[in-house]
Amino acid sequence: MTDTRPQGRADDAAPVQPARQAEVYNALYGGKDHLGPDHDLAAEIRRIFPGAPQAARANQEFLRRAVRHLADAGIYQFVDLGAGYPAEPHLDTVAEPGARFAYVDRNPTVCCHLRALCRGDGVVTIEHDLRDIDAVLDDPELRAVIKPRVPTAVIMGAVWHFMTDAEVTHLIGRLRKRLAHGSHLVFSVGRRDGLLEEKVAAAVKVYTEHVSPVVLRTRQEILQLLTGCALISPGLVKTYAWRPDDPDDITRAVNDDGTPHLYAGVARIVPVPRLGVGLLPEER
Repeated sequence: MTDTRPQGRADDAAPVQPARQAEVYNALYGGKDHLGPDHDLAAEIRRIFPGAPQAARANQEFLRRAVRHLADAGIYQFVDLGAGYPAEPHLDTVAEPGARFAYVDRNPTVCCHLRALCRGDGVVTIEHDLRDIDAVLDDPELRAVIKPRVPTAVIMGAVWHFMTDAEVTHLIGRLRKRLAHGSHLVFSVGRRDGLLEEKVAAAVKVYTEHVSPVVLRTRQEILQLLTGCALISPGLVKTYAWRPDDPDDITRAVNDDGTPHLYAGVARIVPVPRLGVGLLPEER
């Protein structure tokens, strides 16, 4: 039987959505919020690094442990920069009851998911590029729940490798000027040391070509970015080694050769000395 339906021209077809950071990461750790190009790129990353899904899941587990640790230490304000799609259990539910939580992402689809799934008193989602940290901290919706004179934990999970050194140091510098004494930084970042250089180069190439530039760093290079921050124990380690719930997790991960586990840490943000009473240098 002849198909009599109108045949559209090739250039009438809907444009293909390119792969995007949050969706590729979602595909890597086993989520469902991604499309074909994201799935295909995640598959290519898995071909290069078969352990990438384990690394993504270990990163999620690290973030939960870090939030729980800081909540136990008395921190009850959290700002998650570049939050990405929510994974169960959501970070705001890991903190103590009554904690205040702000999710920040520049991807409008991610923000829709966060608003739908991460709700409650003291929980907000705002759409911003984390690089414009002053706009983030000045957002009225964020300021409604995050009080500037109260210690805050800023979470940056798996985002620094999408930023230049200058962008990271600028952001940390602004946090040092803007946040209250006692604030902390939770971070994880892609590494290059301990991995085969040809695999690192292949992963960087495919990601840069299809999503965005990516910078994988050595442990020493990451430490150099932390000017004005004081790492708490156990320092800068791979995600699975940061205060694991089960010590056997370290043994299992160490024996998993070639898994591109991220470096991770929690650091106290050392405020920039203020001039005068309650005035920042740029406010004088």
